[in-house]
Amino acid sequence: MGSFTTRSLVWTVVLISIAVTAVTELRIAGHGGVLLSAIVAYAAFFINIACSGLGFRTPERPWWIGNVGLSVLTMTLIGSPTIPSALWTAGRVLLARWA
Repeated sequence: MGSFTTRSLVWTVVLISIAVTAVTELRIAGHGGVLLSAIVAYAAFFINIACSGLGFRTPERPWWIGNVGLSVLTMTLIGSPTIPSALWTAGRVLLARWA
C-alpha cells in the first residue's frame, strides 16, 4: 500500500465535496432523484471518513481527527457529508435568508 500525503487526501475530499454538491444542486433544480442524492452523499461520507483514517498516518493527525468529528456532526445535523459541502450548504441557506 502506497503512502498517502495530506495534499492528496485533501484534494480527494475537495473533489468528492464538489461531486456531492453538484448532485444536490441538480436534484434541487429538478434533475435527478432523492435516491441518487442519498447514495452519493453516503458514499462521499464514507470516502471522507476513509481519507481521515488514512490521514491519521500523516503529521496533520489532529486536523484529520477534527475532520472526522465535524463530518459526523454535519452529516447528522444537516446531511452534508464533508466540511466543504457543509460550508456550501450553510452559505446557500444564509444567502437565501438575506435575499
